[in-house]
Amino acid sequence: MKKYGFFGGSFNPVTNAHLNIAKLVQQKYNLDKVVFVPMGDNYPKLELAKEEHRYEMLKIATRKEQHLEVSDIELNLPNSLTMLQAFEKIQKQYTGIKPYFIIGADNLNKLVSLDDLEILAKNYEFIVIGRSINIQEKISLNPILERFKAHFNILEDNPYENMSATSVRNALKSGSNSDISNIIPREVEEYIRKYKIY
Repeated sequence: MKKYGFFGGSFNPVTNAHLNIAKLVQQKYNLDKVVFVPMGDNYPKLELAKEEHRYEMLKIATRKEQHLEVSDIELNLPNSLTMLQAFEKIQKQYTGIKPYFIIGADNLNKLVSLDDLEILAKNYEFIVIGRSINIQEKISLNPILERFKAHFNILEDNPYENMSATSVRNALKSGSNSDISNIIPREVEEYIRKYKIY
């Protein structure tokens, strides 16, 4: 059975860090694909570029990558999906594969606060990316996470966490010709500047 990782986020914009983390996860867990799943326009986040632009930037960034692709499963919807709704929708669309859901360690806090925590922890496999948080301790302190800890694969080594999409937006908003080529792919930067997205 093929193994796919699903990497959700706003990708506002996609950065080299996002791409490098996806490649790292794909290689470490021997996944056939990592699928980026950008959130739609209903996601409550400041300075969120339109979903069609974020989707297109991801398509541009992944088009030469054999093991990376992009899904529009959360786009063009009247409301935001809950995590459980998104996972269920993914499972219906991607049949016959073993799914893994890739989240940052900071999203464990969000996961713990959800009413669907037990369903999610019991029925789905996660790959948790380390982000200056003791993930093992976080899991051990929550009885539900502790009970299903075998479903949480922890990748503590994240050498890319200091590259942020916020720094890209700030550089672009400042109006300067700051060199951001080390933070985002060149073709994505060209797209951003062409359509004046930020």
